[in-house]
Amino acid sequence: MLRSVLAALAFAVYIATGMFSAGHAQTYPNNAVKIIIPTAPGGPLDVLGRMITPQLHEVWGQAVIIENKPGGALMIGANAVAKSAPDGYTLLLCNDGPISINPNLYKKMQYDPKKELVPVTMVVDAPLILVVNPGVHAKTVAEFIALAKANPNKINFASGGNTSRLAAELFRLTTGILIVNVPYQGSGQAIVGVVRGDAQMMLDGLTSSLPHVYSGKLRALGVGTPSRIKELPDIPAVAETVPGFTGTTWLGLFAPAGTPADIVHKIQSDIAKVVYEPEMRGKLAKLGMYPIASQPAEFAKFVNADTEKWGRVIREAKIPLVD
Repeated sequence: MLRSVLAALAFAVYIATGMFSAGHAQTYPNNAVKIIIPTAPGGPLDVLGRMITPQLHEVWGQAVIIENKPGGALMIGANAVAKSAPDGYTLLLCNDGPISINPNLYKKMQYDPKKELVPVTMVVDAPLILVVNPGVHAKTVAEFIALAKANPNKINFASGGNTSRLAAELFRLTTGILIVNVPYQGSGQAIVGVVRGDAQMMLDGLTSSLPHVYSGKLRALGVGTPSRIKELPDIPAVAETVPGFTGTTWLGLFAPAGTPADIVHKIQSDIAKVVYEPEMRGKLAKLGMYPIASQPAEFAKFVNADTEKWGRVIREAKIPLVD
């Protein structure tokens, strides 16, 4: 008898919760939605956010506001979202930095991305490209590896942040070469350093590197995708020479933990509508961004694997932790 009563109560709770949850999704959003971007205006995250918000406004019929909160290795903005009300009206658009890299790199963080943020969707994948100064005597990935092995610790690689630094460290560890990191304040300064020849190599985003490649100021050796990019058929994948190597970053959307699951799924579904629209896909491709719009569970699984991957690279590269 008791078991029957408990079962009936459980079923009633399930039905009530489902109806309540469905009601949230059916009315969401009925107010303005704020998307926090943890970088200054003008970077890839900001550009992506400002590209998709007009379309989201059309889909939702509500204002979609971008708020830039730079600083703290992207953690100020991430922390603001983590501490926000879990109602779907404050979202975080970020890259791997504050989610899967920083937990492995910083001794203390004000938020726990696993416990305080829920993955909504990977919006786009943004491949990196291995570029060198034209003065480097290597025209292929294989030639660059041979050159670096013949000149240990004599080739500098530029990094404009943790993503580019760790991508190059992964390349170094995978190939067994010895190259030296030269850090810069941001990707823009780093790529200029390679153009000037202060550093000889970098793994950088397509958006900032390709103009210099087309002008002849940089030489592209390979893209970080598993296979060639159809828009860049003449540039081989690094993996053609270094099997299994991938060098990409991702830009994804997160909500505060506790946000109703049906709202999370509605946001994902609406993001997919926006980024897979043909004109939008074309615009994104020109920026070196490729729509993914993964399901929340799929994205969560990816984030866990990404966190483990970068933790392993940080340990093997013996990168000191930050206080």
